[in-house]
Amino acid sequence: MRTHGRTIVLTLCCVALVAQARPRSQSVVVTGNHDTPLRQVAGAGNSGVSNAVLRDQPEVRALRVVVEPGGIRVIHAHNDVKFHLFIPISGTMQLDLEGAPSVTVVPWHPYFMTAGTRHGFRNVGTSPVEIMEVFVR
Repeated sequence: MRTHGRTIVLTLCCVALVAQARPRSQSVVVTGNHDTPLRQVAGAGNSGVSNAVLRDQPEVRALRVVVEPGGIRVIHAHNDVKFHLFIPISGTMQLDLEGAPSVTVVPWHPYFMTAGTRHGFRNVGTSPVEIMEVFVR
């Protein structure tokens, strides 16, 4: 019984330390999940692309993106991030890079981009593709 009490006290101390060490910037965190409603990506040339925020805080942003067959996200850049991971989950995607050949990105293979990389993407398959995008600020 004594060991059990020590374990509980130690656990509570660790939780308290972690809570104190947490950066203040995490106090306002927007989170979502797979059930968060998708919204169409607006803008000229974008078609068949929807997304939902999975996490948004000052240090990082994560999006769930769904691209319908034939869907396209036009060339754009994220200048407000240090880097960006593009991760197809359920199917293969074509990643278009300005001034470079297109890249085929297969499921679960993150593609790394630095700040300001001009890129777009498209689904050339016959099924919708889910993607996760992670932006580190």
